[in-house]
Amino acid sequence: MSAKLFTTLFEHKAWANQELLAQLIAHQSVENAKSWRLATRLMNHLYVVDRIFIGHLTGIAHGYPATNTPETPELADLLRNTSETDRELINFIAQCPKARFDEVIDFVFTDGKAGRMSVAEILMHLITHASYHRGQIGRVIAEAKVKIPADILTGFLHRNREDQSAS
Repeated sequence: MSAKLFTTLFEHKAWANQELLAQLIAHQSVENAKSWRLATRLMNHLYVVDRIFIGHLTGIAHGYPATNTPETPELADLLRNTSETDRELINFIAQCPKARFDEVIDFVFTDGKAGRMSVAEILMHLITHASYHRGQIGRVIAEAKVKIPADILTGFLHRNREDQSAS
């Protein structure tokens, strides 16, 4: 897989994360409290897993004993932290030499089991993992009668290409 495709996938991930978090922030209410807590916990899980795998990619200890935190963050904090992490992943890809995508990294999962993945496999894991959980969150907010943000790659690509042709 090319760095260009990884960049596109992670730009889409960042856009979809922002759209979903903005929707959660705009529609949080007492009536939705239980659903929004679940949605926030799932988004926080995405953030924590991204941080864990950034640690594996960079060789810097991530410090997370589990794939979520005991506390549930405020949505505004999660939006800021997720945005920073998404930018960090996009920058990682931009600076990653092509040969590094095939590099295999040995690491330890938070459950103590040994892990071994290539850089490309880690990046694909983060893409598919985020997509899966954003789908879960979409289902949660749809049940609360809140419009689900369009989270599809084709829509993202179409919007970006329209924006580029307008410039």
